[in-house]
Amino acid sequence: MTEESGSAPSDDAASPATEQSLAEKIEREQKERRLRAEIIDVGRNWYGGSEYRAEDGGTVFGAGRDLYIQHPEEDVFTIPIPAGSVDRARGCIVETASQRELLARLAAGSVALLRGEPRSGRWTTALSALLELGRTCHTLGAKDLKKVRPAHLRGGHGYLLRADDATWLRHPETVLDQLRAVAVKSNAVIVALVPVDCVITKSVVTHEPPAAMDVLRRHVTYLAEELQEELQSHLHRLHDHVIGCRPAEAVEVAQQFAEGFRQGRALSDMISNLPYAALTELERNLEKDDAPSLARHFLISSSVLFGLPEAVVSEAALALANRIRQEEQREEDAEEERGLQVWERLSQWIDYSRLSEAEGIRGGEGRRIDVRPGLATRLLPSLWTQLPAIRPALYDWLSDLAGGDDWRAQVKAAYAIGRLATCDYDIIDKKFFTPWSKEREKARALTWALEAAALADRDVAVLVGRTLNAWATGTYNQRMAAALAYGSAIGVGNPGDALSAFRTIAVAASYLETCDAVARSVAEVYTPSTAGRVLGELARWADGDKLSEQVTAALAFVRLASLPQEHDTFPALRDHQPVTDLASLWINALHCGLSRTYGKNTYPAYTPGSWELMADWAQRATGDAIVDLIIEDVLARTTDRLRKPWLFYLHLWQKRSIITPEQFTRYIRLVKDR
Repeated sequence: MTEESGSAPSDDAASPATEQSLAEKIEREQKERRLRAEIIDVGRNWYGGSEYRAEDGGTVFGAGRDLYIQHPEEDVFTIPIPAGSVDRARGCIVETASQRELLARLAAGSVALLRGEPRSGRWTTALSALLELGRTCHTLGAKDLKKVRPAHLRGGHGYLLRADDATWLRHPETVLDQLRAVAVKSNAVIVALVPVDCVITKSVVTHEPPAAMDVLRRHVTYLAEELQEELQSHLHRLHDHVIGCRPAEAVEVAQQFAEGFRQGRALSDMISNLPYAALTELERNLEKDDAPSLARHFLISSSVLFGLPEAVVSEAALALANRIRQEEQREEDAEEERGLQVWERLSQWIDYSRLSEAEGIRGGEGRRIDVRPGLATRLLPSLWTQLPAIRPALYDWLSDLAGGDDWRAQVKAAYAIGRLATCDYDIIDKKFFTPWSKEREKARALTWALEAAALADRDVAVLVGRTLNAWATGTYNQRMAAALAYGSAIGVGNPGDALSAFRTIAVAASYLETCDAVARSVAEVYTPSTAGRVLGELARWADGDKLSEQVTAALAFVRLASLPQEHDTFPALRDHQPVTDLASLWINALHCGLSRTYGKNTYPAYTPGSWELMADWAQRATGDAIVDLIIEDVLARTTDRLRKPWLFYLHLWQKRSIITPEQFTRYIRLVKDR
């Protein structure tokens, strides 16, 4: 279907595409990204690192925008395990019976499965076993394990494979036999990490997690040996807070201690600030009968709205208190109605839960309420678990916040809902995700909630992906929700799924709003690791038969061309290869930058800014041979419909000295020769 013969996507007067200019939308979205990055705390763990390494070989970076995850996009890939990780495994391993059993299995065979919970030390146990066998270690990744071939592996090497996603194991025995045959032929060894519910019975070792305290002591000795003696004197204080931790959490504590030691902080203060210590104290506080009546409500409000002004947090706490009081009074005599305690002091609420307050940087900003580092993501799920009676009121309260007027509170509430999905995904899906997918005005809040859920837990991320894939072919509102949700960390981490869903939604689009939503999300997943794939896909849409996908490609390309091209997180468009992709995208965008007529009706351009952006490129072409080459390719392939606009703009740009006389002569010749 061509533009001239097809019907145009409707110009919805209420759509974001017509309410704001592109610059205004980008500015608003950047503000939203900054707040989301603060909530996610991307790139800053407890001990202040700028990035963290994912166990499957990916790297997650804070990028000043949202976040991006770099990992290979091949169907099968291997990544050398960094030397630092190898050294740490050698120096910090706590031997267990399962490690010795795994070593024996690998000595007798080429493939073994290590069954256990995530973050329980499986990775270190498997790595240590491979090192003890004298193997050079790599991460092995595959979208489909049946596609792993001997050529992918190297003789004498060991490979760690994460197979927690049950979709990889639809035919587990067959997959295991395939891996064994590949490993034998390549003279390699493979350890696959599988979940506790894995149904395979052969070649399986059940992981026995090491004691968290042993893990902590070993890592402290490795990271900051000077702390070892002082740590020994505080073991009695640490015991209650660390004994229930998973090994990975104990490692995080050790890293926090080592970093704090380098900063000159006292170990006793660091122990007091552990999230585990705070949660233990929280449980004690919840049992107190003499606690200020509103302190618990303020604690819950702070666990959701941390970082916002005290007045906002307090107002939300009072709203929650009213909701819970209404629930309580349904079972009480109306004559015994109890009022809120209006004379309680803020200091009582903060002391009860050991929250913190700080003055704003500038006058009039008010005080901010914060929770301890590392506790923000744990606090609300802990309260949800400990206080089941408040859940109905909590759901209603969070829904009110997410639908309120304060966009900061909207984002915070949505992310809190996403964190609750890690407690019970089905419940949160039924209470929030599915109902919100049917409400057009809830699409953005739903995006934030799904992103938080996917980032909080790897297994939950799989459930989120399945939900979004189903919505991509669902109702109009569900398609919009899927388009927006994939334009987040969810899509950055799964670019293939995201781009496939985007095209499905774009092809079926009937409204400009839908095209604009997909275009915005495409720009969100444009990162150094996905840039080539994104532009190649957009070029395919630009050459497609559907007007809706052509318009979507134009809107997305104009967005990308409007981004800061010299920023590390926004790869320059002019660096993309092949150049023919960029020429196709420019031609499509310029077509959509013209008004069009259907019958007796004339409609405004979809991307009027495309011609202004081309003027910027033409000006840059004087000192950039690649940009000049791209423009020449665009002109050489121009269409009859673009010929007159090109002649007009080239004369205009010459008159305004945007292009040089030499450029004008060459460009005019290309247009006329065409």
